[in-house]
Amino acid sequence: MDLAEFLNDSCVLPFMEAAGKEEAVAELAAPLAVRFGLDSAELVRILMAREALGTTAVGGGVAVPHGKVPGLAGPALAVGRSPAGIEFGAADNEPCRLFFLLLAPEGGAGTHLRLLSLIARRAKDSDFRAELLAAPDLPRMMQVIAAP
Repeated sequence: MDLAEFLNDSCVLPFMEAAGKEEAVAELAAPLAVRFGLDSAELVRILMAREALGTTAVGGGVAVPHGKVPGLAGPALAVGRSPAGIEFGAADNEPCRLFFLLLAPEGGAGTHLRLLSLIARRAKDSDFRAELLAAPDLPRMMQVIAAP
């Protein structure tokens, strides 16, 4: 399984403008809503309901907001980078600069959990994080994400 197979260029945001958690979720959800014909406000509601259960910030400046979406055919991923960083409630008190927003169909627990695990593994790799943060543009970000 490779993150790039669930990602489209239109869903990679190299220079996020959001200043807060809900704004970041909305910015990341917007291209997925367009790509999959979903209601952006409903996606934000689903994702923020998940955040209310506990932050999806995993430390090291990374957050993985995720949620299950009725009617979605398969997993969908958006990746964003915030040069300024966004307070996301991380246990290490670090602002998040890298975001992996994952949407999954309601009945797709297996793939959803495998993707969350893969994202967590990649996010723990300091070289991966550094390369993604240093990527000058969208094509380079895609190369870093697609690398094994």
